[in-house]
Amino acid sequence: MCVAVYNSGRMFIKKTKVRSGKEVHTYLQLVESVWKDGRPTHRVVASLGREDRLSPGQVDRLIASLAPYSLKGAPVAEPVDVVETREYGTLLVLEHLWKSLGLDRLLGSLAEGRSFAFDLEAAVRAMVFARVLEPSSDRGVLRWAKQVWVPGLEQLKLQHLYRSLDFLSEAKEDIEARLLQILTQQLMADVRLVLFDTTSVYLEGDGPKELAQFGYSRDKRPDRRQFILGLLTSQEGLPLAHVLMPGSTSDLAAMQEAISWISSSLPVSEVIVVADRGMVSTDNLKALEGAHIRYIVGTRLRHLSTRKALARAGRYKVVAKNLRVKEAWLDGKRYVVCLNPQEAERDRSERAGIVAHIEKQIASGAKSLLKGAARRYVSFKGQEASLNRKRIAEDAQYDGKWVLLTTTDLPPEKVAESYKGLWRVERAFRTLKTPLELRPVYHWTESRVRGHVMVCVLAYLLERLLEHRLEKAGLALSAAEALGTVSSLKTVKIELASRASWRLTRPADEAKHLLAKLGLELPARLSLEPASGKGKR
Repeated sequence: MCVAVYNSGRMFIKKTKVRSGKEVHTYLQLVESVWKDGRPTHRVVASLGREDRLSPGQVDRLIASLAPYSLKGAPVAEPVDVVETREYGTLLVLEHLWKSLGLDRLLGSLAEGRSFAFDLEAAVRAMVFARVLEPSSDRGVLRWAKQVWVPGLEQLKLQHLYRSLDFLSEAKEDIEARLLQILTQQLMADVRLVLFDTTSVYLEGDGPKELAQFGYSRDKRPDRRQFILGLLTSQEGLPLAHVLMPGSTSDLAAMQEAISWISSSLPVSEVIVVADRGMVSTDNLKALEGAHIRYIVGTRLRHLSTRKALARAGRYKVVAKNLRVKEAWLDGKRYVVCLNPQEAERDRSERAGIVAHIEKQIASGAKSLLKGAARRYVSFKGQEASLNRKRIAEDAQYDGKWVLLTTTDLPPEKVAESYKGLWRVERAFRTLKTPLELRPVYHWTESRVRGHVMVCVLAYLLERLLEHRLEKAGLALSAAEALGTVSSLKTVKIELASRASWRLTRPADEAKHLLAKLGLELPARLSLEPASGKGKR
């Protein structure tokens, strides 16, 4: 036990430190100095409790209650200066998610044995949190860090962020492998179902020559060099892994990369891959089968086997208002034909409008019918134009329909629902590009481009994890809406006479409710000082 005494006349505050197990707590007492049996001693006037649980408001109320008995009367209020304000609520939520995934411990363990003279974990955390809350350049991260409450960032410099990107590139496989273990243990109902898709990401400038190449641009930027990003997610939309390939890589080659990862990384004996029709080729399907990976893939509507599957007789099973399914077997292969009646009606209505436009143009002798979608439904004999009714009838067969090829034994409705889950990968790409601003990419070394993508994927993981927690808590909010709700909770640095301290603003009822639903409590005291040496390697 350690005692510290702060004397102010005969009445004073005594601090007593008491060890409880591995923890040490400080207790405050108001004591009076008295003589007893011919020697000085202390008499406890009041016990004020643990220092870390004593709020300034309690002290103020105690002083005010004693004021009437003072010869000097009530104390005169000292001027209070608000020095600065920082964002806190959003950081509280992100810190909670970060630690629940064990990313603080994971990064610390991976950094062991490396000669980092800065807090690597804090640097990565800063880049990921900034990507979620205020995406910007690496220099922008340092500016952002001074506006938010993130202990441990005060000493970070630009070169620390660059070195952290290099580290993330090197440690990518280890990070994803450990996160996969955590996700499978905590969150994912069935890791056997894996969704896969690709997108292109353009770069500013020449970029690293290994990755930066010209190719088909999904961003409509054929003038820019790019790389290909392949993303594998769980059926819940949680990112499991990603692959980066040169910008000229085809979707077929990207599938080979995905197969390699699935075969070596997933901790299950049976895997089902769900992929869009762009990934389908004889070689890819053979590779999946050779790796004993079952699949659900879309087929091209005008492919011969697809047309045969559509022509097979059979009654549709109603799964939902917007989904009906039926099964068809052709040459030993299983197909699932899917119909969305609402989408079929939209297709019919759109075609009817096109046909009406063509008929009007033909009647007037105009040539504009040769442009766009209308050209498909026009036949010419010399200079005479007429409707191609055979092609119109052929297209009508596909209204609201799509066909899936599968090697699974899942019920047809489960096959269709699994394929429809690909929207989660598409959503992930949209989120990565906007608002997380994966692109444009300014880095010119391969390791930093790869590190930048890793930061963006980790940011997306936090967003998706937050939405998972919100769904579980019964809150119909997006990640952005939830973070907006708690963003009003700030930390304020105030100065009272010669003393400075950090205080929390009073949270709104909506923010308090949300934090409670997420299992978060506001701290009793605040300090921007990180633990000594924490995270330094």
